[in-house]
Formats: sequence, C-alpha cells, structure tokens
Amino acid sequence: MSGSVLIAAGGTGGHISPGVALAEVLAEKISTFGFDAVYLHSLVRNKDNPDLLNPPCLVLWHNVPQLGGLRTLVYPLLFLYPFLKTILLFHKLKVKAVIGMGGYSSLPAILYAILFRKKLYLCEQNCVPGKITRIFAKFSEKIAFSFPLAEEYSITGKTIGNPIRKRVIPVTLNIRQNENLHEGKKNTVNVLVLGGSQGARQLNQMILKAMENPDIANKYKFRLLTGTSLYEETKRKSVGNAEIISYANDMKPNYEWANIVVARSGAGVLAECLVFGLPMILIPYPYAADNHQKENANYIESQGAAVTIHSTSEDPTRLVQILLGWKDHSEILREMGHTSLALSNVNAAYQTVSYFFH
Repeated sequence: MSGSVLIAAGGTGGHISPGVALAEVLAEKISTFGFDAVYLHSLVRNKDNPDLLNPPCLVLWHNVPQLGGLRTLVYPLLFLYPFLKTILLFHKLKVKAVIGMGGYSSLPAILYAILFRKKLYLCEQNCVPGKITRIFAKFSEKIAFSFPLAEEYSITGKTIGNPIRKRVIPVTLNIRQNENLHEGKKNTVNVLVLGGSQGARQLNQMILKAMENPDIANKYKFRLLTGTSLYEETKRKSVGNAEIISYANDMKPNYEWANIVVARSGAGVLAECLVFGLPMILIPYPYAADNHQKENANYIESQGAAVTIHSTSEDPTRLVQILLGWKDHSEILREMGHTSLALSNVNAAYQTVSYFFH
C-alpha cells in the first residue's frame, strides 16, 4: 500500500500518547509497512501537549469544534469548513489509511476514510468502548483493544495492549522494585500519586489526610504529582514530608522510584504502571464518559494487580486501611508486582501496527 498513513491522535492525552507511540513505530519502519509517509492529526489546542512538542513525524493541526451544548444545532455548519480543509489536505498528502485513536477530534479523519474508501483502523483504549468505536466499528478493517472489553460489549477486534511511547519504556525490563522490600519499619515504601495532567484534588487531599496517621507516615514516603493548577494549594496544605511536584515531563524516573502507585484509572497510566510491574491503588474518576475508568479499574483489580476505591470524597479511611494492611506484608506487594508485569505489553505499539498492516 503506497501513499501515506494518518493517525488521528484525539483531543486528550489518553488518545494522543498511544497515537504518538504508533507514529514512532511507523516513522522508524515506514517502508516495512508499505507506506511513503506517516502523519499525526490533532487539535490546535494540543500544540503544547508534551507528546507533541517533539513528535516523530509531521503533525497536521486542525480546529474541528467540539460537539455539545448550544452548538449542537449548528454543528454541521461549524464542522463543514474544517472538514473541507481536511479533505483537500489529505488528498494532497495521498492519505491511504487512517488510524483513529478515539475522541471527537478524530471524526474528520474517520469520515474522510469512509467517504473516500480508504482503509480505516481503530484503537480503543478503554474497557468501555467510546462512541467513536461503537459508531464506526462496522466501517473499520480492524480494531485493536488495549484491554478486554466489558462483557456487555461485543465488538470484533484483538486485545493487544495500550501502545506506550519509547521514552517511558523501562531500559531494563522486568524491573521489580518490590523484590528488595523487607519487613520492618526501616524499610520505606515509596508511593507515587498521579492525578493526571490536570491533577486531582480528591487524590491530593486524600493522601495528605492519610499522612496524618503516624503508622502511615513512618512506613510510607509519598511523591505527589499534583498537576500545575493544584500545586500551590497542595504544597500549602502539606504538613508532612511528602514530595510535592507540579508536573514531570519524564515519567520514567518516577515509575522507577515507586513501589506503589495511587492514581486514576485512565488507560495510559494503567499501561505504564503495568510495564514497570507496579501494584496500584486505583481511584477512578467518577464522572468519566460512560464510567469507563470504573471498568478499567475493575479489570485490573480482577486480575490481582490493583485495589480499587470507588469514592467521590476525600475521606482517607479506605486508603489508610489498605496501606496499613500492606505495611508488614511486603509479599503482597511483590505478588501484585509480578501480576502487574504479567499483564503488560511493552511491544504493544509495534504489535498494533503489525496487526493492522500485515
């Protein structure tokens, strides 16, 4: 297949990051997969996204409007102009195949593939398929899943794993920080807290309250990645020895430092924690579309790599209970770490591209 392949990288980090991981593979081995060029297609507002600051290929920027609110009635008119620009550009670049990563911003590329009979492939990151996957599955050649779909959904595809960027992948695989944990108060357990790119006030406050327990404070060392907007607030409220960081462009050192991760349950964070063999305490974002974070967390918990807290409050009671239960039982963390690693797929990006084009 000559011509070019285009990756519609979505409007949020959860769609962008795996799209960039696929672009890395294609850019490196473009002729192997039968194309002349690879492009990323993303929203103008994502120009400052860390994954797109130094991309592996040319990024084509667009500004298709978001659907919803008062715009719904006039959306077709608002959509038409950027879509016509997309058609002309894609014709010029000889786009022959489109990989949709999900989200409304992938709509122009997907519609182009359907209308002009180009090959369409879809990637679904979550256990609950998004609207794009559900609507356009019947038009796609193949669909790659990051995790098994929740049982109420029956969409044909292959579960491969969430594509991970090269810069996040561990240099030495099979890193198991928890192998070196031993019983006793002198053996500190490192807990990495991730609230996502925008941060999560609930997680930050829950951790700070948990640290008020002296047994927790003595045994666990916390590192909070608060998100830029919540950094000052969290720093001000912190009274313990927690390490407060607003944002980290390079996540690898943080994962290598951690013994446990406390996080939301977006697909990207889950995939990255798995390749580092990390046990997780997952607190799903309760307002995520179709409650997909809940299903993601439930799947990882069902496999034995995580414990889930379903809560909308900052009450630390359950978190404290879990951490105290693990305090003198490092064998639990070791076993969860082994399970986590077994669920990972460090080669998901290459395997996804190979599945689509071989």
